[in-house]
Parts: sequence; C-alpha cells; structure tokens
Amino acid sequence: MTDDDAAARSPTDLAQQLREAADRLMAGWAAAAGSMTGAARPSPPAMPRLPALPATMSAEQVQKVLDDLSARRTQVQTLRDQLTTFDEQLGMLESSLQPVVEWTRTWAALEKSVSEFWRPPGAASG
Repeated sequence: MTDDDAAARSPTDLAQQLREAADRLMAGWAAAAGSMTGAARPSPPAMPRLPALPATMSAEQVQKVLDDLSARRTQVQTLRDQLTTFDEQLGMLESSLQPVVEWTRTWAALEKSVSEFWRPPGAASG
C-alpha cells in the first residue's frame, strides 16, 4: 500500500466521502418529495416510447384491414343502390319510348302507302 492509498483511506477521507454520498442521496430524496408536493423543479427528460409489441402491431394491422373492408363494402352498397336507381330510370325511359316506336312504325307504313299511291305512272318502285 502506498502513502497516497493510505491518505485516501484515512478515516477523515472516508467520512468525507460518506458525507458527500449522503448529501447526494438526500438531494435526490428532497427533489422527489418536492415533486410529490407540487413544488416546482425541472422535470427529467421524457423516456423514449418503446415500440409496440408484435401482437399489438398485428392487432392494429388487422383492425385497419377490417376498417378498410367495411369502407369498401359501404362503397359497393352505395354503388349498388345508385345502379338500381339508374336501372329503374332506364326501364321507365324504355317503357315511355315504346309508344313512340309504335307510332313511328305506323307513320312509316302510312308514308309508304301514300308514296305508292301517288307514284307517277311508269316510275320505278324502289
């Protein structure tokens, strides 16, 4: 053992080191007690957020897929309703135009008979 080691281990130095350690411990306890009583003290930096566990990530991913599927089914239902309405409108238009087609055929037959009736003699039929 050297003289420096002996001096560092003297009872006075040991007492001083113990006193400093106790002071640091008491300062920490006082700061913790101050935070419990509402006394203002600087807050320690926030702990970094840990990544989600694999099962949690999987559950969140599956939930997102389910939400997406639900949204797509809603879109398909809306489109189906719109197509049904459009089909009904086309059916009404079709039934509304049927008398026009019949009237047009009748008119065409009348025109043909009139044109044949008024054909000049010797004109070629076409």
